[in-house]
Amino acid sequence: MFEITGIAVSRKPPTLDTITSYYFQGRDGEISKWMSKPAAVTYVRQNALSVYASGGGSRAYVEVVQNGSAPYLRTKGDGTTSDNLLSQKIYN
Repeated sequence: MFEITGIAVSRKPPTLDTITSYYFQGRDGEISKWMSKPAAVTYVRQNALSVYASGGGSRAYVEVVQNGSAPYLRTKGDGTTSDNLLSQKIYN
């Protein structure tokens, strides 16, 4: 199981489509690592319900959204209007 605990963005203010990479923090003995957006999308597609993000007092699983030829990650609905990925620490 991984928790996304950081993001890198191409410009600010950050939006889901400006995220370029994600920090996958291992929670069950996995090695923590940065993943590019394409690698993260592939991982989440192949490992459903194995990646989550926390923020704003809630925790939600991460899912892939198909946006034409540019799929991206977002958190599944968790009763809040904000996306937990955008609540993560931003690195450049």
